[in-house]
Amino acid sequence: MPVLPQKVYEILRWVVIVVIPAAITLYGIIGNTCNIPYTDIVLTIAGAVDVFLGTIFGISKLNYDRQNKEIPNDPR
Repeated sequence: MPVLPQKVYEILRWVVIVVIPAAITLYGIIGNTCNIPYTDIVLTIAGAVDVFLGTIFGISKLNYDRQNKEIPNDPR
């Protein structure tokens, strides 16, 4: 499986953890204040996408760490 360069991974992780939630919050505040239609639907979908991406990044990091013996295998 190809591995992203560390810098690319860190940038993408920062986007998923910081930028997307901040953008969702900004859109939600502006959308509700200005009565933009479908703001709630857009926020729900954007939030779901961000959670999905965060989960994928978390699982990928866990698998990478296990392959590199940085954490022990799950005892289950």
